[in-house]
Amino acid sequence: MSIIAAELASLDSTPSAHLAEHAKELLARIVLPKRIGGSTVERYVRKATRLGIWRRLPPETRALLLILRRWGLIRSPTLVSILRRVFLEIELCTLRGKALFYGIVLSLRDSMAKLRDLIRNVTKLLILGLSYLNRPTMYRAYD
Repeated sequence: MSIIAAELASLDSTPSAHLAEHAKELLARIVLPKRIGGSTVERYVRKATRLGIWRRLPPETRALLLILRRWGLIRSPTLVSILRRVFLEIELCTLRGKALFYGIVLSLRDSMAKLRDLIRNVTKLLILGLSYLNRPTMYRAYD
């Protein structure tokens, strides 16, 4: 998790307008796989169909995923970055992904010192996000 600790140092000087983007970057580092191959793409295709997000993906993305699920290891940096964005979109539709995202956002809003403690323990972030999602909508204000 030293990569995340390095990212935290850069977050100290960023404005709160980019909070969601930084939370997505941190979530991608936590949730997404490091190496992407055909089996990984196949797993995300099945997850997208199971969650119902498959039909919401653009046709180009669906075609790309269907083709790449038969390949071996994907080495192209451009293709890997495109796939990571698609995988993050799929992960944000899962309960675990939403909970981790909201946990990171709430931790970023509280304080950077608290985030340094929480980021080392993914289960605490998951619990924080789940408790936020389980609140009624009118009680979700965290300002």
